[in-house]
Amino acid sequence: MEVAQLLLSLIHAWGLDPDLDKVCEGRLGLLRPMIPVSFGIMSRGGFMSLTLPTWQTLLPPINPASTSTGIAANLPPEMVRMEMATRLFTARSHWELSTVMTTTHLLSIIAIANTLMAMNCATFIPEQERRRKLHRPGMRHLSSTSEDAGVDEDMFTAQQAQIKQGWSLLSTLHCILLPDKLNALGSKTFKRPLVELLARRWQDQCLEVRSASQTLLLAELSRMGSKGRKALVDSWAPFLPFKPDKPVANTQQITGANQPQEGNGESDQTQQQPQEETEEDDEDHLDDMAPQRPSTSTEAKRKEATAVVLLGVIGAEFGQDIDASSAKRKTSAGGEQPKKRGSVVEGFGIGAAGSNLARCTSLALMNLLLSPPSSRLPTHSSMRRAAMDLLGRGFTVWEPYLDVSKVLLGLLEQCCESDHLVPSMTYGLPLTPTADACRTARHSLALIATARPAAFITTMAREVARYNTLQQNAQTININLSQTVLHRAKPEILRNVELLIEKMPSEMADLLVEVMDIVLHCVDPGHLKVKILNEVFPAVCRFHQVSHCNQSRRIAVGAKTGQLAIYELRSNRCQLIAAHGVPITACSFSPDGKFLASYACTENKIGFWQVSQIAAIYVNFSNQGMTLGHPKNLML
Repeated sequence: MEVAQLLLSLIHAWGLDPDLDKVCEGRLGLLRPMIPVSFGIMSRGGFMSLTLPTWQTLLPPINPASTSTGIAANLPPEMVRMEMATRLFTARSHWELSTVMTTTHLLSIIAIANTLMAMNCATFIPEQERRRKLHRPGMRHLSSTSEDAGVDEDMFTAQQAQIKQGWSLLSTLHCILLPDKLNALGSKTFKRPLVELLARRWQDQCLEVRSASQTLLLAELSRMGSKGRKALVDSWAPFLPFKPDKPVANTQQITGANQPQEGNGESDQTQQQPQEETEEDDEDHLDDMAPQRPSTSTEAKRKEATAVVLLGVIGAEFGQDIDASSAKRKTSAGGEQPKKRGSVVEGFGIGAAGSNLARCTSLALMNLLLSPPSSRLPTHSSMRRAAMDLLGRGFTVWEPYLDVSKVLLGLLEQCCESDHLVPSMTYGLPLTPTADACRTARHSLALIATARPAAFITTMAREVARYNTLQQNAQTININLSQTVLHRAKPEILRNVELLIEKMPSEMADLLVEVMDIVLHCVDPGHLKVKILNEVFPAVCRFHQVSHCNQSRRIAVGAKTGQLAIYELRSNRCQLIAAHGVPITACSFSPDGKFLASYACTENKIGFWQVSQIAAIYVNFSNQGMTLGHPKNLML
């Protein structure tokens, strides 16, 4: 805590917000610097580059009128000059020294402030720390009587809320408000954060630094505007492993990174992989936004990795708005209005060039995800985590250029060890590389599923059907299906299906047959022998179109197409019946399981089916002279 107090006190932008400065000193316990501080930057070679502020020559002369009254009148001129120098340095000159220093300091203060905000009543004031210790459950009887316990609890809760608000304001000042505050103060040479350094920290090993880097990078990209992002895309696009200025002839060959290529053995230069950067490269001093052509292979790999992440972030976070803006330019006749002079396109989703750039970026991300492990790109590296994260964030942008099945299976592969990593992922312990990759892949899968629920369900249903086909011929082809991704990732698949049913029930109602295929693949068949479906996987039983008869071990599902899907759990078969011409509203088995009733509200028809012979006895009812109860409760 003392080290954190010292760091925050040294790099906080004192003087930009007087009200916040009072909160920092009075409630958070920061210490205002008395003299300007010199900072240094560590190079990759292990040397320190000292930045010595020349504030002595930049200070304006002291105005005698301003020091004739108040406490300054009783101080020596040297102390007055030192105070003015300190205030000028901490408020403005501090952020005019170096772009790398600005980036490092902003990352540090945002990460530490967010960490302290997540703690319980974290403050540097000794008296408040003593109260926090006395407020522990085992120590409360020593601090107050039973009559004052409620009052102390309310005061402690209010104090904790104020402290958390103080840390939040401190983080907001440096992440969002700093450039505007410096402009208001008259700063003309503010060194903005380097987006390439932030991109390299996008998946930092430290979760707090990772979160700070992502927040700061998105804020900086938003502050740039479309012109700045366009310039950034143009400057980094040449470093992509798949060159945007060259057409990609065969997308399927590139996406099959895990499969051996057949043919004449010729290698394509576009098969290069962005390599994992080392920690030493993170401190590289880059002064210009536009990168220079690399001179060595190590530099080229680092530029390539940075370009993939940076363009992936821009495409994922800002690429979705392109389609809406382009649609506005279309005329009512279907053509496009001529672009205005000076209009800017961000490079994703418009025209052949933008489409090609989006394709190259998406292929680079997918190549990182699916590439086999190597010494330069380990299984649980930060670059692979960045690819997983960006594929989930911008799936709606990358989807037209991806092999969705391979992407989903690649993410599920990373989630297969999730059940063995529960303590590390649940209790806030430091994440191991395996747990970190699993956490990122799980989040990316949830983003993809909620962004494109139909694509997720249909893709997984198709993979399940392929798995069932292999299972029938497993002995013939001599394959161990227990080691496949689709078998090991059953809990993760069920978790995403349950998430979709909870958040998007109407979309799932249209895909109930595919959902049931996935559910029956993932649940334990032995459980359905002794339990009903509502106990094994209750989420899917919320739909009236699903009915399970435990006695006959059959499951009926009414589809949107009007078909009835009858699942025979004993024989692992499914039979489709053309029951209605419109979506089925509900279906239900009789108590003995011999008959099935299906109801279609739009047709106003009820169908009765003899399940043993699948022979239809179709009965049509009209609205005249008959009142039906809830269709879910229809029984024979």
